[in-house]
Amino acid sequence: MDRIQLKTDAKDAMRTANPHPVLVALIYTVIVAAVQMIISTFSGFSSMLTSIFGGDSADIFVLGMLLPTLLTSIVASFVVAFLELGFVGYTLRVINRQPAGISDLFAYARLFLKAWGLSFMIGLFVGLWSLLFWIPGIIAAYRYSQAYYILAENPDKGIMDCIRESKSMMIGHKMDKFILDLSFIPWYLLTIVTCGIASIYVTPYTSVTNAAFYNMLRYGRSSQAYGQNQGYGQNWQQGGYQQGYDPNWQQNGYNQNGWQQGYDPNAQQNGYNQNGWQQGYDPNAQQGGYNQNGWQQQNNGADGNQNG
Repeated sequence: MDRIQLKTDAKDAMRTANPHPVLVALIYTVIVAAVQMIISTFSGFSSMLTSIFGGDSADIFVLGMLLPTLLTSIVASFVVAFLELGFVGYTLRVINRQPAGISDLFAYARLFLKAWGLSFMIGLFVGLWSLLFWIPGIIAAYRYSQAYYILAENPDKGIMDCIRESKSMMIGHKMDKFILDLSFIPWYLLTIVTCGIASIYVTPYTSVTNAAFYNMLRYGRSSQAYGQNQGYGQNWQQGGYQQGYDPNWQQNGYNQNGWQQGYDPNAQQNGYNQNGWQQGYDPNAQQGGYNQNGWQQQNNGADGNQNG
């Protein structure tokens, strides 16, 4: 797999995206950090009360605070889960040169339970494999790394279906993904040196590149830019291939294979055969000395009968 091509395509997609992925990634990071801060604040508040008051009264008070703290943590985890899925969907739209914006972060809010469940199951499997040793855990993490992208493109799929499909897609490609991740080490070092400032660019850059990696596994190319999905986050066809720039392609001069029949939307009415090949320069090709396959019968169509 050509890592340089993946990164080049990601950079090109980021340059053409509006708003710029740096802005969207910054907003995403701020929201996730704020949610996590709320969880930490509630947890710390309970511990602080216990240390200040002590005794049975404090225990009763802390127990009273436990329920709202637990509910807040659960709600916050749901929010983080669908935001992560939304950011994955956003990066797919960026790499595919589709309209993408800040609102895409919240596009999967209705799937918060499924997003949370996918995150939980991946964490559970990786954790169980890690009990054997840390290397099986790392392998498991790479094995399930494409599950979020699968769910983002196919919201109707089940959690285990996404995990199984990711496992199948990554057969023979885990080392490719590992080497791709290693190639970002200089960028991570730059983030450390700049005290996290460089992460404003590194986060969207690595994320869009990972989306290009998914496209390469799924479709054999890093970008679906030369087509258009009819629905957000859904494969309109079982094969997952896109028809073309015009969603009304069958009505505008494209055949069943998605190839344009001619420059004229009314191709079949203007000298094109059923395969989309032009029959002749003359729109009235069959009348101007061309046969049904578009080949000229003779140099002078007017004298065809005389010379033939």
